[in-house]
Amino acid sequence: MNEFDIGREPLLIVEIEQPVCSLRYGVSPCKAILGKTGVQKCYNTFKTCQSHLSFNTDNIIYWRFCKPDANFTNAIPSVQSVSTTPTKINIGGGSETESPFGRRATCTITFADHPTDDSNDYYLNDRGFDPLTKGTFWGKFLARNPYYVQWKINIYEGYQGQSLQQMQKRSYIIDKIAGPSGGKVTITAKDILRIADDKRALAPNTSDSRLAVHITDTQATGIVIENSEDDILALKGNTSVYYLRIDDEILSYTGATKSDTLYTLAGVQRGQLGTEAAEHDVDENAQRVVAYENYPCWKVAYDLLVNFASIPSEYINMTDWDLEGNTWLNTFIVSGVIEEPKAVDELLGELCEQCLFYIWWDERAQKIKMRAVRPEIDTVYPMDDTSNIIKTSLSIREDPNQRASRVVIYFNRKNPTESEDKIANYANATLRVDVDSEFAYNEARTKRIYSRWLTTEAQAHQLSVRFIERYKWTPKYVTLKVDAKDRAINVSDVVMLDTNSIQDELGDNIVNIWQVISVNEVTHGETIQLELQSFEFEEGERYGFYTYPDALDYGDYTSSERRGKAFYADNDGLVAGDEPYLYS
Repeated sequence: MNEFDIGREPLLIVEIEQPVCSLRYGVSPCKAILGKTGVQKCYNTFKTCQSHLSFNTDNIIYWRFCKPDANFTNAIPSVQSVSTTPTKINIGGGSETESPFGRRATCTITFADHPTDDSNDYYLNDRGFDPLTKGTFWGKFLARNPYYVQWKINIYEGYQGQSLQQMQKRSYIIDKIAGPSGGKVTITAKDILRIADDKRALAPNTSDSRLAVHITDTQATGIVIENSEDDILALKGNTSVYYLRIDDEILSYTGATKSDTLYTLAGVQRGQLGTEAAEHDVDENAQRVVAYENYPCWKVAYDLLVNFASIPSEYINMTDWDLEGNTWLNTFIVSGVIEEPKAVDELLGELCEQCLFYIWWDERAQKIKMRAVRPEIDTVYPMDDTSNIIKTSLSIREDPNQRASRVVIYFNRKNPTESEDKIANYANATLRVDVDSEFAYNEARTKRIYSRWLTTEAQAHQLSVRFIERYKWTPKYVTLKVDAKDRAINVSDVVMLDTNSIQDELGDNIVNIWQVISVNEVTHGETIQLELQSFEFEEGERYGFYTYPDALDYGDYTSSERRGKAFYADNDGLVAGDEPYLYS
């Protein structure tokens, strides 16, 4: 049975992945020894471990739960409710009503508490008591596992008769567990980007460093830093040079010799990255600085996520990221300085907005996806009132607060220690105005962007053109519901919408393309709600790129080989008889 079958019976399974130690109590290399009277063997969890130096997390217990009326083998029937708030992407970070980083997906699950037979206890036969007579499942579970934050939790949505492998799987990480209270426990989980959304994820990390000696404004040797952590010799960014901020000066160094907690810097250059050398006293704070030089914008995003937000690299398919970036974002090779600890999500928001891409957690693929703000060259899903849209479910809204008729971009920051919104601290600026928008709405709306990342006029020009094209007219949004048969449609997909809710001045349907910014399964296995945003690029237009000098002629490529390439048209406006591409 699947989403296309008549009489389908929806089935929802919740799965918690609990990391546990693979060792056996008291068996080498486990060094635990029963000593005190009444001490019980562990439950293979860190909280109950009696030999922390031996502990590992090499095993996983898969706890599965379902609703009481479900019929699924080896699942505890204690789920009372499941509600989700879906990922919502902020395309290019341009919407000021959402975080530049978009909105994180969340999942809230309520369970009934109940007695348990502790069947997963390795040492059940050694306990000397009946677990059904002592405590409850969640009471004991939380006592044994108080360190559950960032454990993986999976939601399987399918139909009666399907195996887990046949169901749609969505993955989150546990944020908090409330209860047990009144016989209930509630788990709140978020998508993996919650780690980067956490204000504790900073780039650079706060340095526990201080200047151990007084230095003059010309001194380049004998500079000693005291640091209780080993970050003085950790590279930050993509440069081979280390940068350190002391007050309003940034200095560079090529290495350091360590003696206990003291580091004597070598190869020091004073007053770097637009700052001036100054005299500094003993005990002044010394903060590491992150610097990127001529680095692809999407690789900066990857570095921030993996090396500063500590998101496991397994959640990012860098091959896909590189393909997307090299195809659509190769003009955004950026240089930027992060001179003091700043929230990773804010930095990612800057990158997305200024370099015309966006990232999101695809809970179905269990991957962090990255996409440029670009035309759709693969699949556009048709959608209309008859075949897809559930009756009376469609609504349209506008957001005039997002409209902008002019954009000012300040770029080439002079001194990174100066205020980010100080206009005089930028060497260049560009202004773009759409006079038609200002005339039509009888007002001017200005968007100001202060960029730590952009360094060229070409980059600022491309950003300003694309931003105005997207926001010169009031952005429109459509919310609608579809049946589960349309479940294949996912976040960032593009749909061609044909509905009598959107008409021209003659009353005919306007068939436009829209981009999916949010997908929410409001009734599990039955109804899906989509939120769409008006798409910047038009259906029927053909987009391509300038290509390499020794490229072949249009007619020498197959149809699939032409994808991602552009060709000059003949005098008749055609390319070997075909309709031409458009340059954007």
